[in-house]
Amino acid sequence: MARRSSRRGITVHRLLLYVLFISFLSGAWFVLIFHNKYIKLVTQDVSSMNGWLPEYDESESESTLIIDTDNTFGLVEESSDRGVNIDRSKAVGQVDYEGESSDENQESKEDLQTNFEIETTTTTATTTTTTTTTTTTTTSKAPKLVQQNTAIEKNKLYCMVPFIWTPKFLPSYHAIHATWGKRCHILRFFIDPIIGDSQVGYYNITLASDALAAANDANFTLPKDVVVLHDMQRPWHSCEGINDEDKTCRNIWEKIWRAWVYVVTGKGGSTPAGSDVIIGANSSEWFVKVDADTFLFPENLSRYVKSRGWSYDDHHYFGHVLHHRVKDRGVPIVAGAAVFFSRATLVAAADSFQKMSTENGNEEEDGTCRDANTGTEEVVTAVCLKEHSNIIAEPAIDSLGRDEISLFPIDDMIVYNRTDHGEWWFWEGKKRIPCHDAGDCLGDLPLALHGYKDSEFLLYLENEFYGSVMKGQKDDSLAKRNDNKIAAYNWENFDRTYKYFERVRAAMKIAAKEEALGSDISIAKELPAQGKDRLYCMVPFILAPQNMPTYEAIRNTWGKRCDTVKFFVDPIVEDDQGNFIDLRRKSGTKMALPHDVVVVYHIYRPWHICESKKDTTCRNIWEKVWRSWLWIDDNGESDSSEWFAKIDADSYLFPENAKKYVQDNNMSPDEHHYFGHTLRHSEDRNLPPIVAGSAVFFSRATVKGAAAIFREFKHEEHNKSVRKCSDSYTASEETLTALCLKQHLGIHAAHALDDSGDELIAISPIEDTLLWNRTEQGEWWYWKNKPETDPRTGREIHKCCGDFPIAFHGYKDPLWFYKLEDELYGMDDLPGVTDKWRRYKWHNPNEANSYFDRMRKARNTEV
Repeated sequence: MARRSSRRGITVHRLLLYVLFISFLSGAWFVLIFHNKYIKLVTQDVSSMNGWLPEYDESESESTLIIDTDNTFGLVEESSDRGVNIDRSKAVGQVDYEGESSDENQESKEDLQTNFEIETTTTTATTTTTTTTTTTTTTSKAPKLVQQNTAIEKNKLYCMVPFIWTPKFLPSYHAIHATWGKRCHILRFFIDPIIGDSQVGYYNITLASDALAAANDANFTLPKDVVVLHDMQRPWHSCEGINDEDKTCRNIWEKIWRAWVYVVTGKGGSTPAGSDVIIGANSSEWFVKVDADTFLFPENLSRYVKSRGWSYDDHHYFGHVLHHRVKDRGVPIVAGAAVFFSRATLVAAADSFQKMSTENGNEEEDGTCRDANTGTEEVVTAVCLKEHSNIIAEPAIDSLGRDEISLFPIDDMIVYNRTDHGEWWFWEGKKRIPCHDAGDCLGDLPLALHGYKDSEFLLYLENEFYGSVMKGQKDDSLAKRNDNKIAAYNWENFDRTYKYFERVRAAMKIAAKEEALGSDISIAKELPAQGKDRLYCMVPFILAPQNMPTYEAIRNTWGKRCDTVKFFVDPIVEDDQGNFIDLRRKSGTKMALPHDVVVVYHIYRPWHICESKKDTTCRNIWEKVWRSWLWIDDNGESDSSEWFAKIDADSYLFPENAKKYVQDNNMSPDEHHYFGHTLRHSEDRNLPPIVAGSAVFFSRATVKGAAAIFREFKHEEHNKSVRKCSDSYTASEETLTALCLKQHLGIHAAHALDDSGDELIAISPIEDTLLWNRTEQGEWWYWKNKPETDPRTGREIHKCCGDFPIAFHGYKDPLWFYKLEDELYGMDDLPGVTDKWRRYKWHNPNEANSYFDRMRKARNTEV
């Protein structure tokens, strides 16, 4: 009984403890409910807020090549698979609202690529660190500083966007996340404590009661990449003398300096999650304050500082520099659209901001480093940096002096002319360069484009530089024009804007490719000078020992006069032992290839296995040609030149004469041109005239248009038709090229003749073609349906050949290339090259030598 009573007593005692504990929990539970409700308010996932936005698309590639800079072929043993995935009239500062930046570090990507292809939607960082934000109660106490490891990526960019959290501006937040924000290593939006508007109400997010009311009454929440600046003294929503609907105050300077102090020290602000692990100067090497109406190119920042050899440990404060405040404030300023700082500069700036006076903060700035009630944050930033650290603004310009930051919408600024404008504040004090009067004074690797109050334009720009326009993908939302130019929007000053966008796309693709191959992009060598009629020579080729003398001969002779020459090969190559190697396989061996060889990986029809046993080389040339043009466009190389030529490996080309031809005929690369030696011998009236495949020339516009056609092709294994524009198992690449261009673009083959009507392209060896005579030979396929006389002069035409020929064809023995080179340019013996060609004789020496004399005389006269 005693034991029983004892146990019952213990039970009563425990019961009393349980009651007390439950009473405590009920209070704690109320706190917990409040806490969870508050956390929900301030940590709503961004993904739930922007479902209407397009996803960022990335693609992968298959295998890996190494570049052989010595241009020798050889097999290299590989121990394991190497399949790697690749991946305006307002003064500056007088913006209508403020902006800030957002998110976490991007996922690391490996920029190795199989066949030299690169998607420029990847960032310049090959590896970045991923941070994790913990969810705790919001507090103004400075979180623990995290010193991140910066050993891997040395040019990480922290993007800081000053912002106002109000329904009017939320589309900009979503648009930034959907576009350039995801390419920042760190993105944060810095806001005032007051959120909302006159319609949903104003809420002080630092007060728990207002936070709950905002969530319950207005369904108003903050994502985790927003930083609330607690100590703001001047509210944005209630200003004296402001008549606009929202009464937005210009307190941007206070927000800027408090934001930078928070970034460096963690003081004066907090994230909705309560703790921001990405704090401290070591979180990034470079920092940018970027307006919410700016489109930023984060990856170009890394390229820019690398090209100048800048260190983040040195002082750099740069952007679009303006000089109109020098006369009253004594300093040039960086326009607020995008203001860049090195780590050293930001630390110095934050130190000066913490030490400056705040006594007269309600007064307008006066040219001293202090807190002020002003919208001209650029001026006070420049003054503080000069006063405390002697740091002066540096202009973000390329090697030609062109601006890398546009202060106004690009389709407006592209036509700015200093002479016409006069010396207003934009031009005042700037060093004059030629493009100030010619217009189009913007660099090819821009850092930022500013002035897009309508956030939808950020999506248009994303499409131009990273989306379907950049990738050449089919997209029904794109603006289609009668001139077959495709754009994300029907921009003002369309032709000049379109041409500039083409330059930017090309430069970014080339930069990404160089980085993937381990090279540093240099702003000083972005792209060759524009408007020089550069010629890209594309040579379809088969990589096999018996063909290597031709490869070397082209490179030693006419190929060196192309602005670009590349050999496009099948993925099946033959080694010195007669073994066939499939470069698409990821195990066994890999082949070292010269830098001017491109593997067209996706060819389905091998050249070495033919339907007929009589053939040793299969005629799948059409598939190789259309896939090669597609590769050129997909990899940005359609923007690298004005003119393009598909050249047979047994043709001898005169690149300088091709350029002369387009210049003499006033041909524009931005218009459709398709020309060469035109043949009309087909009996099928449904097929158009063709350009003989020995040398086929295209303008840049036509290459782009053709690539868009080819991009829609589907592999048709057994199709052998030459009567429809499609993939086909055929050698009739001339017919299908002509058919596709006529059907889809309305382009007809043009015959390359000189002013006298003489041929400029010989489709057989020149010494033979010189003897061809229409009267004696009769109407065989070469002459068939060609006009006999010039309708203007009555003179006989199509005789061979003009004084400035473009190409000779039919030299299966590549030693003839050396013979022609020596005859027309002169050449010395080359190491490793036989001199047998010196004993070669022309079949018809009198006619050949007479013609060569005429060519040399004409060239000397021209010079």
